[in-house]
Amino acid sequence: MTTRGAAGVGQADLASLARASGLALQSYRQAHVSACVARALARHETQSVAGLARLCRRDPAVRATLRRCILVPVTGLFRDPEQFELLEQRVLPGLLGRRSGLSAWSAGCSDGSELYSVVLMLRRLGALARSRLLGSDLSAGRIELARRGAMVSAMVRQEARPVLRWERRDLLREPPPPGAFDLVLCRNVTIYFEPPAQRAVYVKLAAALQPGGVLMLGTCERLLAPAQFGLAAAGPHLYRRVAA
Repeated sequence: MTTRGAAGVGQADLASLARASGLALQSYRQAHVSACVARALARHETQSVAGLARLCRRDPAVRATLRRCILVPVTGLFRDPEQFELLEQRVLPGLLGRRSGLSAWSAGCSDGSELYSVVLMLRRLGALARSRLLGSDLSAGRIELARRGAMVSAMVRQEARPVLRWERRDLLREPPPPGAFDLVLCRNVTIYFEPPAQRAVYVKLAAALQPGGVLMLGTCERLLAPAQFGLAAAGPHLYRRVAA
């Protein structure tokens, strides 16, 4: 009997598509992969996952379209505004009370809108110039969009450029960036992962925090047992690193 994976696809075909797309498809939720594969099969009038994998290897445009579907690059400035209000009114002042600037990492930053939202808040709080901000994403194309920063004004881009850094990083396959951060944002990323992959990512995010640092997840994400990651609940979808 053939072992079936996402979308009822044989594991061998799923592994072949994972290699062709460059994504760890086995770590993503099966329903999500199933929907993306079905759309790709219909779009390219392809009858099999093996045929879709061959198309991905031959045609960069096909591969890019599938990757965009799997990675779900949906974002925007101050998306979920109540979360950013909480950040600006409570979280950032508390973190800045410990030091003059902020170190923050936006993991799975997409086009950078999330981190530019933090930039605008730090600017209003008078702490931008003393901060250190990193955005990372698996997609090199999204990182290029983040560097352009078209969603903010030229003045904001100029002020932020000295404190901003962007890099391609695979949350599933690579360790967290070096250093320790006061704030880590990873919103609406792990909802697409299977539970074992979610746990592995949460371990990395928690390890990237300073003692007392804060992790913010998306409005559909929460930790049922934050203590297993060395964290404690600090508000809606907020978790603080407990000092060792």
